[in-house]
Amino acid sequence: MKFLSREHQEQILKLDLLWRNLKDIAELAKEQGINDIFQDNGAKTLQQLTILNFKSLPGREGNDAVSNSGAEWEMKSINLDTSASGFSTNHHTNEAIIAKYRKVPWTFAIYRGLLLEEILVMTPDMLDPVFTRWEEKLVRDRMTHLNNPKIPVKFVRENGIKVYPINLENPVDPDKLYP
Repeated sequence: MKFLSREHQEQILKLDLLWRNLKDIAELAKEQGINDIFQDNGAKTLQQLTILNFKSLPGREGNDAVSNSGAEWEMKSINLDTSASGFSTNHHTNEAIIAKYRKVPWTFAIYRGLLLEEILVMTPDMLDPVFTRWEEKLVRDRMTHLNNPKIPVKFVRENGIKVYPINLENPVDPDKLYP
């Protein structure tokens, strides 16, 4: 296609029209403290916060969201269209980080590209086998930290509670799953 040919101009117009619609998403994201929907999974985070009825917690340190009850949550997502097989955690996972992880419930959003397939929720007790395995590895291998240990998608799917897609006949409010 030649630069500024009719076909090229039509593509520019189509993109301009679609891009304007992103403005509404960006405005909604700003209400959640997400300044750029194209950075750090901003649009996907907005989608999850909205579905879960959570509010974003500011900053990059600490937990990710807070529910209506005031419980703080750790939020993870994965795109199965990539080579990833597990949810990323922290590049310096040590005993203190694991102790922090044991104090909050978690959400796990599973995507294929841009499409959200499911969200599962797990309490710290449900994640105990993963955390215990990490703690044992730190001791056994005399390590100061683990480099971004993963939580396997298979483990989450087998042990988590599915909250999305929402079952309209029997919806599961994630906020009611954790005291």
